[in-house]
Amino acid sequence: MASNEELQAFQNSTSQTFFALYTDWFRQIKSQLRRIGLTHPQVQVLAALQELNHQEDEVTQVMVAKKSNIDPMTASAIITKLAREDYLDRFPGKKKARTKALSINANGQERLDKALAILADFEKDYWKDQNPNRQALIEAAKKSL
Repeated sequence: MASNEELQAFQNSTSQTFFALYTDWFRQIKSQLRRIGLTHPQVQVLAALQELNHQEDEVTQVMVAKKSNIDPMTASAIITKLAREDYLDRFPGKKKARTKALSINANGQERLDKALAILADFEKDYWKDQNPNRQALIEAAKKSL
């Protein structure tokens, strides 16, 4: 059984401070994106897809997963949902018959543009917010580095 000192050390650790700050950040960002019906991972996928569409002739699911830092199975589920919601198009790949190529469509581009504007405002406001609890977490995280 963990001692009281071990539990206190855990509660005051950098990991716990970071977890508290991340949880607050994620909760806030989730709330902001909910206004336009997207999740943060969906924005990650749309942004990665858009960037790859500018760089490559043909973009695959594997490429999007890698670019967005999301595991392939999760990326697949997100891409399927985004296609169902008409934010991206899937079509047969030219290089491999079994591979589906992906492209962001006009609906997806419009939604991504809104999300990027929301996230830009959020980031600016979140880190300079004077909420004393958040500032304490930020300061504690900085000190522990």
